Amino acid sequence: MHPKKKKNGAKVRGGLIAALDVGTTKVCCLIARPGGASSPTRVVGIGHQASRGLRAGVIVDLEGVEASIRAAVEAAEQMAGENIRHVVVNFSGVGLSSRMVAYEVSIGGHPIGDSDVRRVMDPAPALADNPADHELIHAIPVGYSIDGSRGVRDPRGLYGQRLGVNLHLISAPGGPLRNLTTAIARCHLDVEQVVIAPYASALASLVDDEVQLGVTLLDLGGGTTSVAVFFDGELVHADCVPVGGVHVTNDIARGLSTPLAQAERLKTLYASVLPSPSDDREMIAVPLI
Repeated sequence: MHPKKKKNGAKVRGGLIAALDVGTTKVCCLIARPGGASSPTRVVGIGHQASRGLRAGVIVDLEGVEASIRAAVEAAEQMAGENIRHVVVNFSGVGLSSRMVAYEVSIGGHPIGDSDVRRVMDPAPALADNPADHELIHAIPVGYSIDGSRGVRDPRGLYGQRLGVNLHLISAPGGPLRNLTTAIARCHLDVEQVVIAPYASALASLVDDEVQLGVTLLDLGGGTTSVAVFFDGELVHADCVPVGGVHVTNDIARGLSTPLAQAERLKTLYASVLPSPSDDREMIAVPLI
């Protein structure tokens, strides 16, 4: 996947696109109908459900995750009035491997065509150094070079002897990834494509100027926090750590000896990363356990 190209989503009867977000605290499903040349894509179904069976983005109870996915998908299907068979799903677990690989192929001096780009984009030669039991999710071209001259955005139609590319390879641990696809398969759904959570968040929230100038996106979830780093219009790094909003809630509950539900309410109503002049004077009532 590449941030500048239109994504091919999971399509079913009626041309619907279905996206599934399986998080530590909630599961969301969106169903959209692509628009034409003059009409935008329209969301026709939304479903969300409290997540069960996940801890820090890792599945620990397959049946609980299956039940949460079923409930979210069924709610979205009821709103859309159609059933889906395929979904694009995010992966928000820890253990992502994000690395840059330089690779070159000989093109013999002829004009560079689509077949040459496909050949240089093949990540197979670089997968030998991939971490054990990791599965490749994204192979993103960061930049091309022709005969050592870097900075080429689109090499097609240009001449040269050697075509090179810097590939950003992102892989995930095979076990958690297979557990996720298994839970989805048990809901009678096929996984059309897997997208890492920070990349999906960046594509949804960043504007073109931010991506071009360089930006770091932090996505604070319930059980994990993921990061995506963009430089010169390209994704150059991605990672995920097993710390999220649930840990903040637990710290508030322990530190103030208050129930978890009250700690979550306090965090939602009063928590802020920006200091305020009234912080030293404002008093908050905290019910004790």
